[in-house]
Amino acid sequence: MAAKKILSYSRFILGAFLGIYLILVWMYFKDNARQLTSSGLLLWFVAIPLLLLGTIMALLWWQKKLDKQASKNSDSLDDISNKTESAKQPDTYQVFIFSRVCLPEGDSWSEVIDNDEDLTLLSDELTDFDGLPILVKPITRLTDAASLPYQYISKDLEDADWDIDTSDEDESRSERMAGLNDTTLRLCSLIHEQLTLSDEIWSVLGEHFYQHHQQDNMQSNSAAHIHPEWQQHYLVSAKEGNRDETMATAPTVRLSNLPIYLCLPASADSASLISVITEQLATYGIPEAALSFTTIATDDTDATNDRVSEATTVNPAEFINRHIISLSQSAAPDICLMLIADSQISEEWLDSELHSNQTANVIPTEAGALLVFFNEAAQDLLNIDTSTRILLTEIDTPKASDRDKEGHTSNRLSNNRHYLNHLTTIQKLLIDNALSLSPTNTAALNTVNKPTTKADDADSKTNVALSDLSITAISDINPSNQPYDMSVYMNFLGAFIAQGALVNERHLGHYMPLNHWLKPFISLSLFVDLVENDQQESDSVFLITQHKHCTMLWLADASQQSES
Repeated sequence: MAAKKILSYSRFILGAFLGIYLILVWMYFKDNARQLTSSGLLLWFVAIPLLLLGTIMALLWWQKKLDKQASKNSDSLDDISNKTESAKQPDTYQVFIFSRVCLPEGDSWSEVIDNDEDLTLLSDELTDFDGLPILVKPITRLTDAASLPYQYISKDLEDADWDIDTSDEDESRSERMAGLNDTTLRLCSLIHEQLTLSDEIWSVLGEHFYQHHQQDNMQSNSAAHIHPEWQQHYLVSAKEGNRDETMATAPTVRLSNLPIYLCLPASADSASLISVITEQLATYGIPEAALSFTTIATDDTDATNDRVSEATTVNPAEFINRHIISLSQSAAPDICLMLIADSQISEEWLDSELHSNQTANVIPTEAGALLVFFNEAAQDLLNIDTSTRILLTEIDTPKASDRDKEGHTSNRLSNNRHYLNHLTTIQKLLIDNALSLSPTNTAALNTVNKPTTKADDADSKTNVALSDLSITAISDINPSNQPYDMSVYMNFLGAFIAQGALVNERHLGHYMPLNHWLKPFISLSLFVDLVENDQQESDSVFLITQHKHCTMLWLADASQQSES
């Protein structure tokens, strides 16, 4: 690059010098009226100008040679890069998802998408700097926290059976209730609503955990009335004698715990919310011993709670890579619950965000998303009818070194190029496979003697031309503040339209836009609900959630659609 600049400047200087030289020589001989000899004419007007012009042409030739060499090297690198990319296609993972969403607009795809009402209200309690009530967008159907049937925070104790004095317990609970801030109380109502909407899956899990713990206690209970010297011998004999029968009637591997990832704002009291979740799940027969909680602060990377394990994720992309993809690759039954809840309708949120320019035109709102992820082994074990089979493809895994650069403005252009390249990769992947992907990682299937066959692959393909397909394409883009992403995404969809497909696009990033955890997972929840309940007009449905350094493609499994 430096050599090119030197050559360019040299040509410019020599060209300017040649022009000035010719003007000066011509003026000199004109003013002096001196007759030129043939040798003088040849020297001053031919030899010297040709020398300068030759030098300029030589510099121009040299620069073109350098440009040609650089172009050749670039093409060679591009060829190598293209060959590498074509040789290694991104892996696709199969995962089953149960999901429920809770928004001011509604609880399902049809309710949310078709809701055109103005849901904003003037708050009775929250005011701005001038003391005027502010506009808020609440979920009006939520039950007040004081009316919830939780013994941990409830004030209504008359119907409760307690071994200690009721008045003392009443005073203790009243103190606990008063000690909870507005954010925690509102999130308690929101979480209660989400768990209630998911009643069917808790009933299945409750029955499973009951059978699991009953089976574990069966042998020890049977030996309880045998002489102590014979108990151990009885247990060993029973285990050996019933081994074949147990293998024939029940799976050898069962779910023993339910990991819960609780994504909350930092101002919420996570210990109280964990207690009410534990209490509500216990009503379905899911014991506290089976639950393990990990809290993730959605507005802070620090997780501080005595009952919480070490925080392992700092952003949604890393959570998906570490937990969901890892879960899908497991041969043993594996399951996890992700529960995200946030409410901006509180003094705590206004005190911390009202002065921010980012929230100047934002109406405080609230939302929640509940997602249960599990693999094929867990689906075979639990047989959850309301689950949806999704094919997940991750484009470009985020790196720690890249995350360290997120705050630098110079990295923004790189992020834009990443997103363009990711969509190009997804476009080629979907078009080449006619929107009918298959899981590429078959290690888990092979370990449980379920080899992938050509017939299985053929069943998962639709064998339908793109020109005969109708596609619903969903994204988590917020069109109001992501104009570049929107433009790139529309060009991405243009390739499918050019193939003759009928494309209907939806963009869901405007729901809870300031929460970078809710933004992609609200979109995923609505996408799952669409695939499960409302997919009527589209042959294929996919969702693209865009992150800074990696992009996720969620594709409804074509084989599941054909079965239904």
